[in-house]
Amino acid sequence: MRDAQLANQRAARLRRIVIVGSAVLALVLIAVMVVVLVQQKPAASAPSDLAYPPNATAARDGIVINDNTGKPDVGLYFDYQCSHCVQFEQSFGGALALLGQTGEIRLVHHTRVFLDSGKADGLSHRAALAAACADVVGAYAPFHTAIFEAAPQGPYTDKLLLETIPAQLGMTGTDLTAFRACNANQNLAPFVQNVEDAAMKAGLTETPLLTVNGKAVPAATFNGKTGADLKAIIEAAAKG
Repeated sequence: MRDAQLANQRAARLRRIVIVGSAVLALVLIAVMVVVLVQQKPAASAPSDLAYPPNATAARDGIVINDNTGKPDVGLYFDYQCSHCVQFEQSFGGALALLGQTGEIRLVHHTRVFLDSGKADGLSHRAALAAACADVVGAYAPFHTAIFEAAPQGPYTDKLLLETIPAQLGMTGTDLTAFRACNANQNLAPFVQNVEDAAMKAGLTETPLLTVNGKAVPAATFNGKTGADLKAIIEAAAKG
C-alpha cells in the first residue's frame, strides 16, 4: 500500500510538471509567433488616402522647407520646366536654402505647372508630383535640387524621376517603396494642381518669383546680383 501511495504521489507530481511545462511552452510559442508576424509585416508604403505632403502649408498651396516662425516669410514660385527658374536656382538657390537652414527666413516652395498648358500628365506635373512624393519620405529639398540640376540634360523622364534621382539620393528600402507608391497612386496630383490654382488666384503669374511676407519682389531687383546679395534683398523687402 505504501508503494502504491508513493507511486500515486509521483504520478501526481509528474502530471503537474507536464501541465506547467505545457503552459510555459505555449507561452513561448505565442511569443515566437508574435515576433515572426512582426518581422513579416509588409514594407511601409505611401498611405492610399494621402491627400497632401507632410510639410504642406495650412492652405495647401505650397511645401514648407524651413518653418522658422517669426522670420520673414519667403515664398519661391517656379516651374521645373522654366529656363529662367533653372538660372535663378543656379544663382540664388544655394543662398536661399542656406538662409532657411540657418533660421533667418521661413522658406516655402510653390511649384507651378502652367507650362504644361493644362496637361495633367505633362512634364511639369510629373516633376512636381515626384518632388511632393519625395516630401513623403523626408527628401523634398535634395530632390528639388536634383531636378533642377538635371534640367540642362533634356526633358524630364520617368526614369530620371523614379530611378536616377532616388538612386543619387540613396533612397532605398521602404522609403523607395513609399516614394514610388505615392507617384503611382497619384493621390497628391490634386495638391499639385491646387498649388498652381492658388498662385493664379493670387495673381502671381510670373516665374521665377520671390515673395517676402506675401509681397512680390520685382524681377529687376535681381539684375546684376548674386547669392551673396540675397539676404540684403530679403531684408529690404521685409521692411518695405
